[in-house]
Amino acid sequence: MTIAIAWMRRIHDCEELVFASDSLLQGDGRTFDAAPKILTLPRGDCAIAFAGNTLDAFPMMLQLELAITSHAPSLRRSKEIAEVRTHALAVFNGMRKQVGRDPHIKGSPPTAEDPEFLFGGYSWVKKKFELWRIHYHTSDRMYIAEPAPWAYFSTAGKRVEIRTKSRPPRTDRIGQVAFAGDQSDLARRLLAEKLTKQHTSVPPFSKLDMQPFEVLRDILRDPDRSHTIGGAPQLAKIYQYMQAVPFAVYWPTKKSGRKYLQGRRCVGYERLDRKAVDPDRPDWKHFESEDNAPLD
Repeated sequence: MTIAIAWMRRIHDCEELVFASDSLLQGDGRTFDAAPKILTLPRGDCAIAFAGNTLDAFPMMLQLELAITSHAPSLRRSKEIAEVRTHALAVFNGMRKQVGRDPHIKGSPPTAEDPEFLFGGYSWVKKKFELWRIHYHTSDRMYIAEPAPWAYFSTAGKRVEIRTKSRPPRTDRIGQVAFAGDQSDLARRLLAEKLTKQHTSVPPFSKLDMQPFEVLRDILRDPDRSHTIGGAPQLAKIYQYMQAVPFAVYWPTKKSGRKYLQGRRCVGYERLDRKAVDPDRPDWKHFESEDNAPLD
C-alpha cells in the first residue's frame, strides 16, 4: 500500500494544490523504495497520485496521461478539469473490465485490492482548485470520484475535525485535504491533532499550509512505522497559473541527506531543473534552486 495526501494550501489571496506521498512499492517478497507515485499530467493544470495495487494503478495512470496527450482539446485545457475527471473514471472503469484471470495458473489466484487515486487540478470555469478521491465502489462495481473532505474547527468539540461528507460552515473551514492508502486513518488523526494544537494557540491558525507534508514526514521517520510505507517523501504542487511542478526533497534531513526526486535518489553529477525542499522547513520560501544547492 502507501500513503498519499493532497490538499489546498492558501497563501494570502492565492491557493496552491499540493500532493505528497511515500515512495515504497512491495510485492513478491521484495521492497522498492524509488517508485514515483505522483504523476503531473501533460495539461499542466492537474496531477494524480495513487495508493494500493501498483500492477493496476501504473497502467491506469499512464493510460490517462496518454488519453490527455492524444486529444488536443484536453491537452490545451479546453476541456475543463471536471471533464478530465469524468474521462478518467471512464478510462479506469473500462480498463478494469479488461483485467482477467491467467488460464495457465491453477487454483484461486490471490485477491488484489483495487487501487485508489487522488486527482485534482485548477478549474478555469469555477476559478478554483478541485480535488477528488477516486476509488472502486464495490456495490456499484465501478470507480467513483468523491470530493475531498474539509478540515474545519468544530466549536462544539473545540478541536479540528476532517469531515468526509457535508460541507462545514465557511467561517470554520481550514481547507480541503484528501488521503489515500492503508495509513490514511493514521495520517488523518495526526493531522487533526496538529491542526488542533495550532488552532488553539495564540494567534490561532486557520488555514492549511505544509502541515500534511509534516505529518507524512514524521510518519516516514518513525522507526516503528507500518511496513507498508517507506522511502523518501515525494512532493508536487499545482499553481493557479496552471503549472504543475514536482519538487526534490532532501532526505532524511538537509544536512545529512541527499536529494530525492519523486522517490529516486539523485546521482552525484545530476543538476536538477527543480527546486529542493528541506523537510524540516517545508514552507516554500525556504526552497532552494540549483544555483546555490549542490547535490553533494
